[in-house]
Amino acid sequence: MLVSSLILNSCQIYKEVEVIEVLQVQITSFTTERLEAEVFFQVSNPNWYKLKMTDAKIDLMLEGKKIAEVVLVETLVIPKKMVSSMSMKIQSEKLDMQAIISSALSMLFKSSYELEGTGYVQGKAMFIGRKVPVAFKEKLAKEDLGF
Repeated sequence: MLVSSLILNSCQIYKEVEVIEVLQVQITSFTTERLEAEVFFQVSNPNWYKLKMTDAKIDLMLEGKKIAEVVLVETLVIPKKMVSSMSMKIQSEKLDMQAIISSALSMLFKSSYELEGTGYVQGKAMFIGRKVPVAFKEKLAKEDLGF
């Protein structure tokens, strides 16, 4: 009874963490087998406790074509009660070179690109884990992708 009471109370004291803005996506390594990148963003954690992002799996689409399935490389700690600028390292598990080449050809004539992602992020706060679905759509300039 006490455990269920704590879980219910802890759900009431949790406030959603908000990604305010994706500042930049920097590709750090790109081969025919793997993509590694660092995502710089601003996040707001209104809770009185820090949060740990322990896992993530996100399907990335560039200009509407799925190019990769990416995972979190290392645990990310989001500080309590503040807006923070952070970076998150990701790498691909599955990379679709055909979709990337197809997107790259159309990208030659554009100054910005649409990057979409869907999947989940898993985190932990004070021994309680939570898996949250994520979906985003961002316009990125060529410079954001390191071109």
